[in-house]
Amino acid sequence: MHNSLPFKRLPITIMISSVLSASAFAADAETPAATTYDAVEVWGTQINNETSLLTQDIESKQADHISGLLRDQAGVDVGGSHSLNQSINIRGVTETDLNITIDGADQSNNVFHHVGNLLINPDILQSVDLQVGTNSIINGGLSGGVAFETKDADDLLRDGETVGARVYGGYADNDYYSYSGTVYSRINEHVDFLAYYNAIERNNSEDGDGNVKLGQEGTMQNILLKAGFNFTDTHRLELSYDYYDDSGDYTLRSNLGADYDPTGVIYDIAYTRETFTLNHEIELSNTQVNSTLYSNTMTYNPDYGEGSTNQEGITHNIGFKVLAETDVAANSAPYTLRYGIEGQKQNAERTTDGVRAGNKEYVDSVAVYIENEIALTDKLLVTPGVRYDVYTMDANSSDDTFKEVSFALAAEYMINDEWTTRASATELFQGPVLPGSFLSTVHDDNPDLKAETGINYEVGLSYETIDFVGMDEFGFSVTLFETQIDDYIDNSITGKVGIENLGDVQIRGVESSVNLRKGLFTSRLTYAHSDSEYTDVNESANASYVKTVGQALDNEVGDSFSLNLGYTFPSINVNVSWTSMVTLDLHKDVSEDTSKAGYDVHDFSVQWRLAQVRDLTLTAGIDNIFNEQYASHASHYSSLDSDSNTTDYEDGRKIKVSASYQF
Repeated sequence: MHNSLPFKRLPITIMISSVLSASAFAADAETPAATTYDAVEVWGTQINNETSLLTQDIESKQADHISGLLRDQAGVDVGGSHSLNQSINIRGVTETDLNITIDGADQSNNVFHHVGNLLINPDILQSVDLQVGTNSIINGGLSGGVAFETKDADDLLRDGETVGARVYGGYADNDYYSYSGTVYSRINEHVDFLAYYNAIERNNSEDGDGNVKLGQEGTMQNILLKAGFNFTDTHRLELSYDYYDDSGDYTLRSNLGADYDPTGVIYDIAYTRETFTLNHEIELSNTQVNSTLYSNTMTYNPDYGEGSTNQEGITHNIGFKVLAETDVAANSAPYTLRYGIEGQKQNAERTTDGVRAGNKEYVDSVAVYIENEIALTDKLLVTPGVRYDVYTMDANSSDDTFKEVSFALAAEYMINDEWTTRASATELFQGPVLPGSFLSTVHDDNPDLKAETGINYEVGLSYETIDFVGMDEFGFSVTLFETQIDDYIDNSITGKVGIENLGDVQIRGVESSVNLRKGLFTSRLTYAHSDSEYTDVNESANASYVKTVGQALDNEVGDSFSLNLGYTFPSINVNVSWTSMVTLDLHKDVSEDTSKAGYDVHDFSVQWRLAQVRDLTLTAGIDNIFNEQYASHASHYSSLDSDSNTTDYEDGRKIKVSASYQF
């Protein structure tokens, strides 16, 4: 069992290391590849996206950045080229308004508006559950979220094994090397453990134009310790400790790109996360209960040099979540109840030479919810839900309590075994996020501050079949959405001007995917379009940040495509994959009328398991094959009248090789 908070899982049948590899489908086919690749590689990351079909996406990209896992998912982008400022973007909404967890622990620690709030190592991830758009009251946030789950011993032990180990080494010519070691064991039928260490040593890389990106040189280290206790087959307790440290000669404003006055703002910076998590899972006769208790602390500490004061931002979350699911087999209309409670206490402070500077700021929040998935017929499911949030701030910007009752209604109709339609309307609530702790003490009270609220509408159609026009498997899905956000808060500026409601925002768009398999060949094509605009603005906001009606969100992505191709050569134990991502030009009022240039990026990888050495896996790949000079539309862009270039360009061509050996 694995903790499934906060998103519902999709059944995925196989776990191997390939981007949409042919073997992901071949495992269900009566071909030699099924047996050959079942044991190829258990070290992979499973991507579950409820908006797509047939998405057994298993990653062998040797990703050193979370964008390597998520950027080709429809509706999702990852801003920031630096490990310090990677930030998930869903439909133009950034991470502070999304529901993001690691092993159930909330990641809403806001530290500094020039860095990201997500410190995560892609290498140790077991699964990534994406919810594109908020379409259930079980999950908070304005535009969906991401639930990351790390590996444990049961994910890695082969049948019949009680102990195992894995060593890994990798190199990229632009410009880092990495290594990791893992040991794991099932001590007896009740107890298992995992110990993991990973490091990435970076130098200053080059962008597509050959410019050296100063402020990149540093070391990322991640330690994960897990102990699991299975009281019975349906009752598990798991304790984990996750420590992440990213330290190096970095720019203080890492989101503004390497060309932003780098010689004046490079410091020895340490950015750390320390997370303790206790997960409990129990299955009763007709009820499953998942509970999480966590503590998550993030610290940002630049060293300004000898004779300077030491300033540090610290944000600490402690919280709990309990989600239960009960199946009731009623004769008239069987139903599934999902109900739960979650709470969190967050505090933020800035210290100078170890002494607190200004007031410590707090947020206390609690939410209860219930939804009922009712099978009105064998084809029609209807899911009403209600959620109640209480959100209390004790901060310089606000000393207030925000309360909200949110309703949701969803329906899914199975036209036949192949066609399914769905529709939903979900009310939204997000309390004001504390400003980054590194600057949180400078803000004045805002008595007019409101919580962000709104509603998300979605309609969708999906199709899945076998033996279609010569294909062994074929499927597609399309989702249309409209999200309305009232009293929107741009959290990227709270470190400068405090917390302010900038106005009302509307986001409209579409996400679609087409998936197919023919023998040992697979492909997936996605398209995503989002169009955001302010429909009303707050004229009394800070004059420097007042928006205009029709202006888009700063992190608007626009139109993007992705194509994944995979093929397996079972006779030689080789799996190859190709990924292309295309984003079109964006010409719209975005962040002071900044146009964003389109780009196309193409990656290739090949993985080979040597027949002579059963447990050795070799992987090679090329990222950005054609050395494109580009920046994600979710990253910071220079405005047209800027005196300096603050566009956060991605790395140029990168050749990667790695080897792993599993004992």
